[in-house]
Amino acid sequence: MPEQNRNAAEVVADRVGMTFAGGHVAVADASFAIGGGEFVAIVGPSGCGKSTLLRMIAGLMAPSAGVLRVGKGVAAGVTRGSGRIGFVFQDPRLLPWRTASQNVALPLELDHGPQASRSSCVAGALSLVGLAEADATKTPRMLSGGMRMRVSLARALVTEPEILLLDEPFGALDDLLRQQLNDELERIWLARRPTAIFVTHNVSEAVYLAQRILVVTPSPGRIANDVVVPFEYPRRPELKGTGEFARQVGEVSALLRRAAS
Repeated sequence: MPEQNRNAAEVVADRVGMTFAGGHVAVADASFAIGGGEFVAIVGPSGCGKSTLLRMIAGLMAPSAGVLRVGKGVAAGVTRGSGRIGFVFQDPRLLPWRTASQNVALPLELDHGPQASRSSCVAGALSLVGLAEADATKTPRMLSGGMRMRVSLARALVTEPEILLLDEPFGALDDLLRQQLNDELERIWLARRPTAIFVTHNVSEAVYLAQRILVVTPSPGRIANDVVVPFEYPRRPELKGTGEFARQVGEVSALLRRAAS
């Protein structure tokens, strides 16, 4: 296993809960700890609060109960260090009037970073996700679904985040493209080692990518199991044809069914 990246931000949840207006409890008593530079997948049934957990970590909403620590320091509610957070949504959410490079540059513009460094940062991020220079000047409608997702990933990576949050980013893609992007994501994570938290419905995808898998119960979401994945990196598509991989997928699937019963 890759060594822990102690320079990356930790994420620690202590009995975190989220109750929305109207009384719907999406997450209840969720506790977990993710070390700096770890790759952790979160699996669970639809509506169990997986995306809500990511949004709380990202600071898009505050927990209604418990303590959530993101980075260094501990306090009631949410504590945030200075580390940057990148978020990749299921839908690429690209601005249609902007080119690929202009979409990727948006976080740098919002940070009011120096203009001189933006172009090199954008070019580096696009190259990291495997997009050619010719693609940088295209608008989203000129790009395939897979290329749009690569632009979305580059946009999340352009600030070199300490924490990378991914909310089912490959769920709408075909199997071949999904595998290609799984491999690209693994390569990027190994190169930069952010703390990666990956939400997916696909147990096979979770086992293929992650060091650990958090299994979430149906709503209200609780952490039912924390599974360590034993495979070494780098992982290759041939791994999926092994009996060891099938057994690991079967174990996590059984835990998922048990959590839902």
